[in-house]
Amino acid sequence: MRPNRAVVAHTALDPAADPSTTDVLDQARLLEEGLDALGWPHTTLAVAGGRVWEHEAALAGSVVCNLLEAPPGRPQLSASATAALELLGVPFTGCSAAALWLTTDKLATRALLAACGLPVAAGGRLDPEDPSLLDRVPPPWILKPAWEDASVGLDGVPVAATREAALTRARALAGRFPGQPVLVEHFLPGREFNVSLLAGSHGVETLPVAEIAFVDFPPDTPAFVGYEAKWASGSFEETHTVRRFPGEGEGNLLRRLTALARSAWAACSLSGYARVDLRLDENGAPAILEVNGNPCLSADAGFMAAAGRAGLSAADVVARILEAALRR
Repeated sequence: MRPNRAVVAHTALDPAADPSTTDVLDQARLLEEGLDALGWPHTTLAVAGGRVWEHEAALAGSVVCNLLEAPPGRPQLSASATAALELLGVPFTGCSAAALWLTTDKLATRALLAACGLPVAAGGRLDPEDPSLLDRVPPPWILKPAWEDASVGLDGVPVAATREAALTRARALAGRFPGQPVLVEHFLPGREFNVSLLAGSHGVETLPVAEIAFVDFPPDTPAFVGYEAKWASGSFEETHTVRRFPGEGEGNLLRRLTALARSAWAACSLSGYARVDLRLDENGAPAILEVNGNPCLSADAGFMAAAGRAGLSAADVVARILEAALRR
């Protein structure tokens, strides 16, 4: 039977949580407002530690708006909590547990995309005690924890031009994120884009392609969307990292970016909504940086900006992801 109510389920917050984690409350508000506009009765539920099964009675007979995210240092929590929803048999928005497991692991995602013939930057897992990979990946290098999202671990200076700097950064990340692989990639020097995707009744729809413009960055400062650009309000990186939407004059590039994003959606078995991040290499050819299942739904985030550009309201987006959940 079709559910007639919704539960906005989000990860319970630690009082000391950082902005990349507390942002889930903004997403919950957007979903609540969308549900109100649609006339859907709803409640909001904070789930501690991914223990979804403790709330089986509250979830029964509902469709779950899945905001069960992973705080820094616990990257598998989102996928495991989503797996619990699957075991309980309740419909939920966004990607399956398997898709979230995959896209949480940047190394696994890279390997799958490459196996499907999709372009990724040269790179792989870097062992700080065996730096031979650096001989096969051209500098400069960008280093990041392989399982974190929201640019966690991309703070400070994650781009290294020398072998010594790369190994220093790799050792720091290994110590900061114990047990987590370190991903090193050739730092692509070109423009950066986001392609947001939204399920529809006739298949996935790509929303207007957004470019991330790095305005007035000094020539010797690597331009990328790091932690400060996303979460350090008022910082240079935050105020000078600007989203814009390229015009029709770039149609060939936009079509290529859109095709790659759709291919990534299919390769990673995504559902509901997603965002694919891409960057151009030295020759202007696009490569896929990341595939984001269940991207941020806060009002000022990239996904909702692209939806607004397409003429979709928050209620429209909520309706679409609910319908996708119920079809599945």
